[in-house]
Amino acid sequence: MRLLFVIDAPESLNPRKDSTVALMRAAARAKNDVFDAEISGLGAEKNGATVRARHVQISESDSDWRAVSDSQTLRGKDFDAVFMRVEPPVNSRYATALLLLDALGAPVFNAPRALREQNEKLSILRFPQHIPPTAVSADISVLAEFHAQHGGAVLKPLDGMGGRGVYVSPKNDKNFHSVAEMLGGGRDLLMAQQYLPEARKGDARVFVVAGKPMPLMLLRAPPENDHRANLAAGGAARAVPLSAAAKTIAEAAGPALAEAGVLFAGLDVIGENLTEINITCPTGLREVRDQTGEDYAEIILDAARARI
Repeated sequence: MRLLFVIDAPESLNPRKDSTVALMRAAARAKNDVFDAEISGLGAEKNGATVRARHVQISESDSDWRAVSDSQTLRGKDFDAVFMRVEPPVNSRYATALLLLDALGAPVFNAPRALREQNEKLSILRFPQHIPPTAVSADISVLAEFHAQHGGAVLKPLDGMGGRGVYVSPKNDKNFHSVAEMLGGGRDLLMAQQYLPEARKGDARVFVVAGKPMPLMLLRAPPENDHRANLAAGGAARAVPLSAAAKTIAEAAGPALAEAGVLFAGLDVIGENLTEINITCPTGLREVRDQTGEDYAEIILDAARARI
């Protein structure tokens, strides 16, 4: 296949950790033609959407993982599939890119419609039986009432990633109002969730491909000096068999995600609770492969091929 990966700046990708690199390597090992482009390479002409794409050679070397052979303006008909792998926030720049990807006409994973309509924080509200007590509001007094009711809370912006801006506020926290203001409260919507004691041990990243949970998940433990278990925040990951609770959650969310056009999702689970559904740029593929030999990137590519 001829595959296009829409990526962040190549120099920002860590070939030792990045799931986008893992996907591109899996594509190259399967003898696909691999192209990449950044959002700035998307455009349109009278006859439709275009992309300034680079034909790249991908290697397994972490010191020199990508070599550009040429760059050209192409159209959707030139690709069998497109993988959108740009990190949040899903801002106006990101939304415009999704419109142009829609106009390309090639299959896009994950589907632009899903990326537009499913906020990674808010989408958990579709599965109320599996989430902790949660409140969403721009009104700081509403969030403060929730905080008081539950003896503390986790406060997070709706457009963050990698644990950025996530604040754990204990009972009687005199900084709560100040932090809520700094996160945009009073103007922007924020999410408050009941703090789950299981979070002290970390959370689980559950992989869902084409609506089905994978048999292994990543247990992510926070570093000693942080409450966040996100890999981007320094969390340590360990691949383990899928727990019964995680399997139940993934089986509940999986079909709805597949129907919406989500090929690959990463669910964040704490104990028996779903806390986020990551669909823009899920991570963790490299850790699973390094620890177990299971290559979920290959499974994702096979699922894309089946959908095409």
